[in-house]
Amino acid sequence: MSLKQRDFSDADFDEIDALLSQLTEEELECLAGEVDPDDPHLPPSERCRDQTKKQPTGPYDREKLLKFLEDQGKNEKDWEQNKEYKKEIRGKVWVPPPKPVQEEHPELDHVTTEWDEILSGASEAEIVELAAILGFTGLVNQVQFHAAEKNDSGIIFGGWNAAAKSETLKFVPPEPDNKTDVEESIKLLQENDSTLTSLNLNNIKNISHERMKQIIEAMKTNTNCKNLSMANIEMPDSVAKTIVEMLEDNTTLLTLNIESNLLTGLVIADVCRATLKNQTLIDLRLSNQRAQILGTKVEMDIANSISQNSTLLRLGIHFNTLGPRAKVQDVLKRNWDNLRLKRINEKNQQSSANGDDEDQE
Repeated sequence: MSLKQRDFSDADFDEIDALLSQLTEEELECLAGEVDPDDPHLPPSERCRDQTKKQPTGPYDREKLLKFLEDQGKNEKDWEQNKEYKKEIRGKVWVPPPKPVQEEHPELDHVTTEWDEILSGASEAEIVELAAILGFTGLVNQVQFHAAEKNDSGIIFGGWNAAAKSETLKFVPPEPDNKTDVEESIKLLQENDSTLTSLNLNNIKNISHERMKQIIEAMKTNTNCKNLSMANIEMPDSVAKTIVEMLEDNTTLLTLNIESNLLTGLVIADVCRATLKNQTLIDLRLSNQRAQILGTKVEMDIANSISQNSTLLRLGIHFNTLGPRAKVQDVLKRNWDNLRLKRINEKNQQSSANGDDEDQE
C-alpha cells in the first residue's frame, strides 16, 4: 500500500521524532531512500535523496566548458572504417538500342506511275486534302478531316502544321415570348369554353397573384381544359394552396405543370396529397422549386401519397433520399402495368364481342 492510501490521522508524531533521534546516520540515509517521491506532504527538495558524493571542482564557467568540449572533439581520434569507399555499379548498365538502318532500294528509283506528275505539281494544301479524303487521320487535324468528309469547299486546308481553328458560331434566334392573353384565358375558363382544352402560361412575367388565383378558381368548375401549364411565373405558396383546392374539385384535368416556381416542401406535399381525392391526374410536374432540398420527412410524405394513387403515370420531382425515390418508381411502374393490362382486356373484350356478332349473323 502506498503512502497516499494510508491513514495517518491517529499517528503520534512525538513518538516518530523520538524514534528518528535514535537512528544512526546510515539508517537515516537508508530510510530517506524509501520515501515515496510522489508524496505531496513532502517538499520537492526532500522527495529524492542526494546521491552525489563528489566534491565540486569549482564554479560553473560556460565558456570554459564549451572550449573543453571543442578541444576534446578535435583531439579524439575518428573511428576506423572497416571498408574503404569504392564506387560500385550493380546490375546491368543500360545501353541504348541501335538505330534501325534504312535499307536502300536503288531499283525503285526508276519506277514511275501515272500519279507522279500529278503529285509533283500539287501544292501542300492539296496533298493535305487528299490525305484527309483517304482517311489518314494521323496526318491531318480534325477540322481538315471533317471538311473532307463533308466535301466543304469553303474550308482552307492549309499545310501539314495547320492549327485546328474553331468553327464560327451559328446564330440561333431566341425563342419568342409567350403571347398568351391572360385576361382572355381567364374569360374562356370562366365561360367553360369547349375550344380551350390546353392552357400554356409558361414564362409569362408580371402575372399578378390575383390573376393566378382567378385562373385556378376558374379551373375548379371547368370541364374542358385538360392541360394546364404555369411554369416559371413566380408562383408563391399562397397561390399554390388554391391549386390544392382546385385538384380536389376538378375531375377533367390530366396534366399539371407548375415547375420552376417559389413553392416550399410542405405545399408540394399538399399538392401531391390533393391528387388522391379524384385520381384523374396522369402527369404532375413539380421540380425546380425554391426548396431545392425537401427533406426526408417531406419526401416520405410525398411517396406515401403517390403510393395511394392508381392513375398517376408521370411525376416530375427530385428526391434526394433513396427510399422515397425507389418507392415512387415502383408505384409509377405499377400504374403503367395496370394501364397496359386494362388496354389488353378492353381489346380482348372488343374482339370477343365482334366474334359473337358474327356468330349470330
